[in-house]
Amino acid sequence: MNSEDFTYELPEAAIATHPVEPRRAAKLAVMSSLGEIEHATFESLPERLQDGGADGLWANDTKVLHARILASKTTGGQLEIFLLAPARGTVEQVLASREPVTWKVMVRNAKRWSDGVASASGKSHELHIEQLPDAEDGTRVVRLSWTSSDTDSSTFAEVLEDLGKTPLPPYMRRAAEDQDREDYQTVFAMTPGSVAAPTAGLHYDDVLLGHLDRMGLPLNRLTLHVGAGTFKPLSSGEVMAHDMHAERCHLTRDAVARMAAQTVRVATGTTTLRTMESVFWWTLHWKVHGQWVDVLPQRSPYGELGDRANDLAWTDEKALNALLDHGPWTAEGEVSFDTQLMIVPGYRIRMVKGLVTNFHQPGSTLLCLVGAFVGMDAWKALYQACLDRNYRFLSYGDGSLLWLKDTP
Repeated sequence: MNSEDFTYELPEAAIATHPVEPRRAAKLAVMSSLGEIEHATFESLPERLQDGGADGLWANDTKVLHARILASKTTGGQLEIFLLAPARGTVEQVLASREPVTWKVMVRNAKRWSDGVASASGKSHELHIEQLPDAEDGTRVVRLSWTSSDTDSSTFAEVLEDLGKTPLPPYMRRAAEDQDREDYQTVFAMTPGSVAAPTAGLHYDDVLLGHLDRMGLPLNRLTLHVGAGTFKPLSSGEVMAHDMHAERCHLTRDAVARMAAQTVRVATGTTTLRTMESVFWWTLHWKVHGQWVDVLPQRSPYGELGDRANDLAWTDEKALNALLDHGPWTAEGEVSFDTQLMIVPGYRIRMVKGLVTNFHQPGSTLLCLVGAFVGMDAWKALYQACLDRNYRFLSYGDGSLLWLKDTP
């Protein structure tokens, strides 16, 4: 399958640059398992889920970092530094640090950054930036240290809260505004670590969550920290030749136990779905090879493990029970791993029956996932129908509820 199969014409006017208010007023396209399309708003999501027999609604509770830093060079020129991921340690460890930290970054206007030193100022912090000589894959690595006007030293999380900017996607073609600090964050965000929002969750507000709760569909949580790789377009040619980015997944034992008790799960967002599907293959890898890998490779379903899934009749129930009984749980009842899982048409969805998701960029891995969920003809029909009805696309846009396509 070629990357050109995942392109479509997206008019500039269809790209949302600000969200609707209230959040639940966004349009919702509902696609049945047979490919039939209805049009509603997110206010009707609870009834739509109930009609579909859903008994578990899942969402990604990651919190977006203020990962864009506007800095000044020693010569007075300006730099824009985008934090990608810690160069050493986990996100949680680095954000809690009161000592200098190192990050992989992208830098705009860096051609004349000759001495590799810059600074940024906030209301109560001064950040010092030093470029280190171990860049790779088009990224750079910087050492970040800071001083505080307070008597007590600050954590790096507090520094970012003070002087970092909201990392809006580049296709919005505008600078972040103060309101984006609230708008580009889900109302249920808890765990800092993402450089992009899990945007399907942006449609939920407290009123909608209350309605879902009363309908017997309280929000279940897991965590995947969204990386900048989510915006990386598909490589030209064969889709599986694309080098899929890794993202960190976190689950609690309580969450996995709830998941195991459900049969018709619905994932809010591609990141939630990616985490749940990764659990299936991560546990199967343990079953086959006897070890819990720290990084799940992108081709896991398409080789030996795919064959063994059939041989062992590996199901979602078996996967979740294996994790509960044998997983590498911490003393706090948590488990974490990186996933590079790439989901493309031909992949069989195992863990959910429904997906709430936005409308994605042409030529993106997220569109591959949607194609796998509903089928190639169905996603194209859905996108065209919604463009014809003036739906708003991408991060601040409208969304859809997709029911898993019927298979023979």
